[in-house]
Amino acid sequence: AGCGDDGPSTEEATAELCDARDDLGDEIAGTDRLDPRDVDELNDAREELADDVDELSSAGQEVAESAWEDVERATEQLQEAVGSIDADTSFREAADRLGSAQDALTEAWDNLVSNVDCPS
Repeated sequence: AGCGDDGPSTEEATAELCDARDDLGDEIAGTDRLDPRDVDELNDAREELADDVDELSSAGQEVAESAWEDVERATEQLQEAVGSIDADTSFREAADRLGSAQDALTEAWDNLVSNVDCPS
């Protein structure tokens, strides 16, 4: 996590998303056991579904924001690496700095654009 970053890491945000997905899945699976004559039970289920959908939506936004922040950080690191290279920098040093920064940016970008992979 970067300095001043209040949000969860991408891994933490993904775990929250997976938990929210599982909670909503459990709630949906339980709808087949609802008694259509029990208005209180139906209202509770409706509220629980709405809460779970909100939680899943929030978790999804956290994942997207966290992944984007990773890309921004990696981009800044690449810019710093490029800026740190001057006429006195050896070819090997320059290649190492750029290679590490490029790898970090590629990984962050791939994570941003890939599908969220939740464990079963």
